[in-house]
Amino acid sequence: MRQYLLASHGSLSEGLLDSVEMILGKNHKISTISAYKKGDYDLNEQLKSVISNIDKDDELIIISDIFGGSVNNECMKLLADDRVHLISGMNLSLVIELFTLDNDKISTSDLIKKALKDSKESILYCNNIINEEIEDEEF
Repeated sequence: MRQYLLASHGSLSEGLLDSVEMILGKNHKISTISAYKKGDYDLNEQLKSVISNIDKDDELIIISDIFGGSVNNECMKLLADDRVHLISGMNLSLVIELFTLDNDKISTSDLIKKALKDSKESILYCNNIINEEIEDEEF
């Protein structure tokens, strides 16, 4: 079974999970880490706790907020564990793609590649789209 962890600076991961559940319904395979909200916060300990709670045959897909940030860097340390997969650049489109494509017939690697491809295509500069439509209408 695949488990998911949304990991971010502050409350981004909690807000994203709230939006995902509003759109797709509750999913018990998802947990969140909202790092550094308290002064004595230990991200490394929280990540160890998450890893210790997944079964030996399960996989964990971690989606972090920003590549090279402290949350992502701590998660990178977990990649020695073959059960762990890490994606940076957390956004709603990516998370929805992961959950809607997830099934037992697709490998975790292929799931991630497809979700990344599909979610990247949804990142658009809308002004250009409107301007292109206006230009098309003028001709």
